[in-house]
Amino acid sequence: MNMKKKGLIFLLFLLLTLSIPKVYAADASFSFYPSSGIVEDVKEGFTVDILIDSGGYELSKARAVIKFDPSVVQLSKAMKNNSLFEEWPLDQSTTDNTNGIVMLTGITSSDGLVPYYKTATSPDVFARLEFDIVDESAEKILLSFEYSGEDELFQSVLISAGKDTQNVLLSVPSSVTFLIDDDIVPSTSIDMNTLGIGIGILLILVGGFVRGSTINFSKQRRGTIVLED
Repeated sequence: MNMKKKGLIFLLFLLLTLSIPKVYAADASFSFYPSSGIVEDVKEGFTVDILIDSGGYELSKARAVIKFDPSVVQLSKAMKNNSLFEEWPLDQSTTDNTNGIVMLTGITSSDGLVPYYKTATSPDVFARLEFDIVDESAEKILLSFEYSGEDELFQSVLISAGKDTQNVLLSVPSSVTFLIDDDIVPSTSIDMNTLGIGIGILLILVGGFVRGSTINFSKQRRGTIVLED
């Protein structure tokens, strides 16, 4: 085979290699939904979801710790997705309207009775939070995750299952800022009929009153955050 043919074969191989799409695994993550926006009605309050993505890992534990400014907003209801984890220990979950902290922890044991959590095709709703706005003069609302990288109480983690467990939440999840606006704008809230998730109500009274009730997720979300372009 002469050099010209060898060069042509190499060129074809290189083109085929470059044209094959590469699939990269997503990092394990927590995130807020919506990730930004404007609160439509300050009197009604608003709802925000915490999304979880295992990034291809099987998870034995997930803990989301959310910080908010209690002088601006107060948590009125915290709901967890019971279908994702086997148990939600009360000693690792709290709602504190004095210090502005929400902590929710889901755990699945290794006995094999309940499968470890693993994200299928898109992030799942880990929890849903409903807030009332107590300072209507505020211009914005900030929600952020507490994160140190260590599996410590009051720190967000995603712990992989198996023999060599580790925190696969490798960086602090992004915070979210919502603007407060009294103007009436079109609603773009998500339709909960498309989610098909089972939700439990968290009833923990720590530092403030959190109301709970039976929830039907065919109902519309409480409050609306209008997505920004």
